[in-house]
Amino acid sequence: MDIMQHVPIIMIILPVFFAAFTVLFRSKSGLQKALNVGVFALLFILSLRLLSYVWDNGILVYEVGEWGKYGILLVADLLGAGMVVLSSLISLMAMIYATDYMDRKALDTTFFPLFNLMAAGLNGIFLTGDIFNMFVFFEILVLSSCGLIVLTGRGDHTKMADKLEAIFKYLVLNMVSITLMLVAIASLYATVGTLNMADIAVKVSYLAEAGTLPWHFHVIAMILIVVFGYKASMFPLHFWLADVHPSAPAPIHAMLSGMVIKVGVYGILRVHYLIFNETMFMLQPILILLSLITIAVGATSAIGQYDLKRMLAYSSVSQIGYVLLGVGMGTAYALTAAIVYLVNHAVAKSMLFLATGETLYHAGTKDIRKMGGFAKSSPFLGSIFLIGAMSIAGLPPTGGFFSKLVLFDAGLSSEYYIPVAIALVFAIFTLFYLFRTWLAIFWGEIKDTDNADGYTERKPTVAIKVALALLACVVIYMGVYPEHLLSLSGTIADQLLDPQPYITAVLERSVR
Repeated sequence: MDIMQHVPIIMIILPVFFAAFTVLFRSKSGLQKALNVGVFALLFILSLRLLSYVWDNGILVYEVGEWGKYGILLVADLLGAGMVVLSSLISLMAMIYATDYMDRKALDTTFFPLFNLMAAGLNGIFLTGDIFNMFVFFEILVLSSCGLIVLTGRGDHTKMADKLEAIFKYLVLNMVSITLMLVAIASLYATVGTLNMADIAVKVSYLAEAGTLPWHFHVIAMILIVVFGYKASMFPLHFWLADVHPSAPAPIHAMLSGMVIKVGVYGILRVHYLIFNETMFMLQPILILLSLITIAVGATSAIGQYDLKRMLAYSSVSQIGYVLLGVGMGTAYALTAAIVYLVNHAVAKSMLFLATGETLYHAGTKDIRKMGGFAKSSPFLGSIFLIGAMSIAGLPPTGGFFSKLVLFDAGLSSEYYIPVAIALVFAIFTLFYLFRTWLAIFWGEIKDTDNADGYTERKPTVAIKVALALLACVVIYMGVYPEHLLSLSGTIADQLLDPQPYITAVLERSVR
């Protein structure tokens, strides 16, 4: 068998193995850092090879054991493989950043095994072909992210009581959403007798054609929209993100807004376009309405914030609304735009949150009103923050400009004039609050004159500069050469609207 056939399972097993392996070297921080950077570099390379393989050879199905469609299946199509590449890129940059961040903050070395488990959970969600295993990987992701959020380091700006309150909300709400997901999966299994998503899609199609699709099937679809909407921080389930972000270490900020909330969007794309395509026409108007409210609530909330972390968290809420707007419009062009937007936001917001971690270290405060003049002592950091802000606001030559352009064009092409107009208005809000923040932090007068001399001693280290510079290059590359991402996203959108190749690949491989 071609070695590439084993890459899907390697993407999950390798970080799980190193989560256990790094525990053995808790007292050797230097070795832990080197091993983890090496592992995530390897995962990124493997993810690129996997995406290339799937592009050239079609959908890759990997069976764990010999149980056919009743066993554990990993399925790498362009959507799953593409999300694994995105996750691996952001994880690698966050890990490089963390190598110096951990020393400065004196974070517990528990960070490394938990981070590996988070990566395994993300890769598992993107690659599983079984809806129950998606639930299992969601649990791994939730528990590992809870542990990472609560980690406390030297100079932490968030009180432990506030951390515990935020993590309590995050954990309880996630347990509720996971319980709802389990109920929906159990009901689905009782209806069709299988957990394999491709097999479920076939059986649901038969029931729909025969006119015997039970009424509660639509209820299951709505429950899963609620579950995935919560994961994506969609209104009215968005409030947890702004509480959790101020409590988390900087590398976890990047993962939360960069990847963790994207699994909710992925869940809608994977599950609803594959299994619930019979009900998507009913759900699309609801998604459009909720996405517009999400955009508006996130943007207006961000404008009123002076806590830098909370402001960027609300910004992520607003931006995920744009992605969901494309998903809700549901045409091939709109889905293409949604995927392009998702990728650009993931990279740009991850970079912006990592830059924010440096900014807070630089300033010694989260309050934007107490910052000023940092461009003089750290022009590199000011430039990185500016590039990230430009991309989120949708300005050229960044990828954010192209993603907004394609999304608005897709909406106008489908005659969604009012949703596009609303989204455009709040894009102006985004431009306002991000550039107001950039000007306040990096220009003007230094507010804390007592510590002004100390600012120059807090410049980003080489490792942190490398991580930020690489992400900035990706952001600009996607703006200057958008055709590569557009082509890939267009093919993914076509596969979502025509899931038959996915179904055929899975069932031909797994049915004996």
